[in-house]
Amino acid sequence: MEAEESRQKELLAAYLCVKATVADDLTSCEDLKRALQYAGLNPTPTFLTMEWQDDTGGSINFEQFCKLSEQLPEIVIDDVETLFMKVFGTADGKVGENDFKSMVVSGDHIHDLSEADVNYILQEACVVTDGVVDCSKLCKAILHTINEMKQLSLQKLEERSNFQRINTKTFTRKKREKFSKLEGQNQKSPTPSVLDLDGWNEASLKGCFYLDKQNVLAHQYSMEVSCMGPTVVRMKPKSYMKQEAGRGPVDTLAYIFRESPEGMRNYIGFTDQKDSDGSYFWRDTLKEGRYVVIPYTSGCRLRERAHDPEGFIDLVEGTGTGKVQLTPEFRLVLEEIFYQVDLDDNGHLSRQEFNLYNWRTSGEEVQDDEWSVVQSNFDVKDGELTLDGFLALHQLEAEDNGGDSDDLWVSLEAMGYNRIGRQDQAAPFTISVLSQVCQPTLQVSGLKSGGLLLDKAVVRSIMENSEPVKIKNMIDLIKYEYVGEHRGSIVIQNKAHSKVTVRVDCSQSTNVTTNRPSLDWTVEVAGKSAIIAHQLLPLRMGEDWNMVCDAVCVNTPTEGEE
Repeated sequence: MEAEESRQKELLAAYLCVKATVADDLTSCEDLKRALQYAGLNPTPTFLTMEWQDDTGGSINFEQFCKLSEQLPEIVIDDVETLFMKVFGTADGKVGENDFKSMVVSGDHIHDLSEADVNYILQEACVVTDGVVDCSKLCKAILHTINEMKQLSLQKLEERSNFQRINTKTFTRKKREKFSKLEGQNQKSPTPSVLDLDGWNEASLKGCFYLDKQNVLAHQYSMEVSCMGPTVVRMKPKSYMKQEAGRGPVDTLAYIFRESPEGMRNYIGFTDQKDSDGSYFWRDTLKEGRYVVIPYTSGCRLRERAHDPEGFIDLVEGTGTGKVQLTPEFRLVLEEIFYQVDLDDNGHLSRQEFNLYNWRTSGEEVQDDEWSVVQSNFDVKDGELTLDGFLALHQLEAEDNGGDSDDLWVSLEAMGYNRIGRQDQAAPFTISVLSQVCQPTLQVSGLKSGGLLLDKAVVRSIMENSEPVKIKNMIDLIKYEYVGEHRGSIVIQNKAHSKVTVRVDCSQSTNVTTNRPSLDWTVEVAGKSAIIAHQLLPLRMGEDWNMVCDAVCVNTPTEGEE
């Protein structure tokens, strides 16, 4: 296992000598050749021609590169010496310099070394004496060069920084080649990426967004990887209810932060690519260590309901007879909730899972004595609450309240349900982390708002992926307009000390919905800060959409105004 991990690291290092990240494919035969050579392998012209034309389709990703490397034997000095003896027909490993050059330089300038290259190699290797090439010494020099190539690639891997930090005083926009900037152009349905993760190690958990008045709460996660390697973080929305015709599910993104031993959290990326199964993913090389994953939704589709639906479901029955029972409709909703809060999907609720549910519905933590009562009086398996136990617990609550369902409705509303039993103010999802080199771990760390840390990361991700444009007649007021394949975003940055009020009008856009009450919205931007003015998503999925934004400062800041 140690040898496999060591070889995997060498391949990773070799790949990163050619490409900036494993998320970037090798896009030419020369790229492939160089990467294999950095890995200490000897790809022949025949091998390169065959593999590039037959299998690549114009590019090779990191996984394909690793598989190709397995087809090439590692270079061993005995094999090289044997080959030289066979080619030159000499038993003592000595061959005349001119004979050597005539065998190596055949005149095929596409595949062979030039005479100048051969002269340079022989000179650097110091293997020519009195016009005779010592092939044994040359073999040792070749092997030494191979090892140097490996060490060089590993050294580059160690020195390389996987985490780009941006100095707020000298902000530099990070170039992104994966998204074309389609300002003011119709957005056509993109061709999603297809992740090939066969054989990768995976850890997966469920979670949910909950609308809590003006805030959005979500499960947050701690993630650990035990060794450096290609890693994918993937997030997929899961709808327990049928979506309205043409409307997409609630948008779900995940922002990833590296956590230092001192507890500092540095933003490193977010799930900005869409897979063919509807999930969003982020893919790069992660160092060994601990990370924090915070889910995010724009608020375009998860928002307070405009009005309550007509009608309601009954939660209890039999109040007139004295024998209170949960109604079949309520039991179905409770079953749905049970499987939603069963975050590890093992069919039972652990104390942590039940505690998160209890905190969400009552605002209180489950104490030791209370959990003991649950375990003693309700059905459990391996110390965890079963579905029967969960239903029985709510049955007891209904009986204790004499059939009054007010407290039960409080719980349902906290879980995002309306009076007809539909979950319209919550959005379940699944989140996964996959590693090609080790078994990652994923744990729930809490249920809370992303707070200032998430807000800053979202703003930063928009600014990094868009061009800054000065707002008319305002030197210190800048608009960042990001238009991606799946969403659009507007950030207003105020570099002055005084606060300003900016009208951000997107009403000329077509087939979009915003996280704001109106497409024509006014925001107040404090001095030396940046704020999201609009998040935009397609209103009707599968149809063309475009974003048109006009930003105008509507007040003249007074010098020294705070």
